[in-house]
This record gives sequence, structure tokens and C-alpha cells, in this order.
Amino acid sequence: MEVTFIPQWFATPDGASTYALSSPDRLVEHQRVGGRYMRHVLEVKTYPDRLHVSALLDRLASGALVSLEEVDYAERVRNIEQLERIG
Repeated sequence: MEVTFIPQWFATPDGASTYALSSPDRLVEHQRVGGRYMRHVLEVKTYPDRLHVSALLDRLASGALVSLEEVDYAERVRNIEQLERIG
């Protein structure tokens, strides 16, 4: 049985981190740090990377993370990218 991937967008309740899981092998995080932000792109290739993604999805399922629609994710990213980028 083949599993169909569905992209997901989610965030921490306080909005400090916003995530996009656009494919089974790519996770993007925009993380606000004070008045600046960082962008992390994780190309999921190793078992620990898969565990990290799995843990995030478990947190999403348990309600510890907030599910977003794609348009809401895009708006949050636009807002955070107005800050100074770290790195």
C-alpha cells in the first residue's frame, strides 16, 4: 500500500518557530530569535533527521504545535522575513 504525502505547515503556539514540511525529505523552519530570525533547511537523509520530523509530527498530532493553512504559513514567513536575518 502506497502512502500519499500531504504537505503540512505548522508553528509553535508562541509563534517563535514556523515550519513547512513540503515533501517527505524537506523541512524548513523559520525561527524568531529576539528581533532577528534564522532559516533552517533540513534535507532529511538520515535516520536522526527522520526521527526529528517524526517527533514534530507527533507534537502536531498531540496539539503541542499549531496546524496552519499554506496561506497562513506564507503570511507568517513574510512577517518574520521583515526582521534582520541571522546567518
